[in-house]
Amino acid sequence: MALFTDISIINLDDLLQYEATLVQIASSHGIDVNIKIGLATSAIGDKLMLWLRNVGMSDPQSLNRRLLGLSTVVVTPPLQRWLCFESLSYFFAEAYNIQLNARFQGKWTEYRKQADDAANSTMLSGIGIVHNPLPQPALPLVTVATGTLSSQALFVQTAWIDSRGSESALSPVNGIVLPENSTVTVAMAAGFLPPPTAAGWNVYLSSVSAGLTLRNTSPLAIGSSWGLPATGLSNGSGLTAGQNQGQSPDSYITFSRQIQRG
Repeated sequence: MALFTDISIINLDDLLQYEATLVQIASSHGIDVNIKIGLATSAIGDKLMLWLRNVGMSDPQSLNRRLLGLSTVVVTPPLQRWLCFESLSYFFAEAYNIQLNARFQGKWTEYRKQADDAANSTMLSGIGIVHNPLPQPALPLVTVATGTLSSQALFVQTAWIDSRGSESALSPVNGIVLPENSTVTVAMAAGFLPPPTAAGWNVYLSSVSAGLTLRNTSPLAIGSSWGLPATGLSNGSGLTAGQNQGQSPDSYITFSRQIQRG
């Protein structure tokens, strides 16, 4: 699972699972979906931070919560639904205010209720916390040089991994087209310090944007690079990027209804 502070913890594709006409409505009414996602995420983040500060020692990281912020909070399925429904509520609130359309008002009301229900589920099931967070890496660095590989498209993602085998959420995809007679190396993005809990990193790669496959058989050393063999793409390890679920919570913090209404 992603961490709350990871990049793009929800995106347009997540919202389209609930509202297939979103792109058409956004285009015809000039609504920026990403802005609504950002506003909803910020609002939920403020609520989570307030709740975490109110529970005191029930939060195992309470003494450092101000410093940690939400960097150790895991986006569990109930929290992910809350983020989606909150974003859709913000979206249809603006759509209604632009056109005063009763259909948009109904959607706004519907998603507002679903957001409230998802918030309640999140609080009752508990906010997931990790003790050793592995933040999502930035866009991987891909370097092309002269070699023996044929011209082809390549898609690359990376992930941090700790000593227990837990992986971070995957980086954004870096897609390139290799020229004829080339070679390629992959490294973690330059200018970013590795998380203190990382023991290494993994590289996922494929010639198509879906089904990227783990290419290293053991974690790569921090600071090292990985090179595509001169023989080209093999079948990989069998583990695909879609099987990367990020970190699972080490503990959960549940909240009373009194705190939820606070």
